[in-house]
Amino acid sequence: MSKLMFKGFDKDLKCCDFQYQVGKKYIHEGDVCACESGFHACKNPFDVFSFYPPNKSRYCEVEGSGKKDTEGNKTSFEKIKIITELGLGGIIQAGIKFCFEKVKWTNKNTSTGDKSGASATGDYSGASATGYKSGASATG
Repeated sequence: MSKLMFKGFDKDLKCCDFQYQVGKKYIHEGDVCACESGFHACKNPFDVFSFYPPNKSRYCEVEGSGKKDTEGNKTSFEKIKIITELGLGGIIQAGIKFCFEKVKWTNKNTSTGDKSGASATGDYSGASATGYKSGASATG
């Protein structure tokens, strides 16, 4: 089963001195061990910044498959396909999407309470029609 992930590279689209190309698929011969061998990628797009800083790196969406091993925030795969280059803006958008997919959305809203995030009344309300120290308030 393949898995969409994200990978960082240096300015030449290299990682650990291995040259990659967008659209190509690669197969690792031998053991697959996270942080040691195989082709590494991250599930959370923002995690790539731990390995490749935004000021001198390139970022791609990749597909990992075959044998795999995970340690911390990265997974090592036997096979990897470089799907598309995202650029810095693209990896940030992918990270925001990743975060929003983790939110458990409900239809429950708070209408009152002290220090409420979005409230019709209450002290320290974030978005409020009334209240003492309201964040966005018509009165208070």
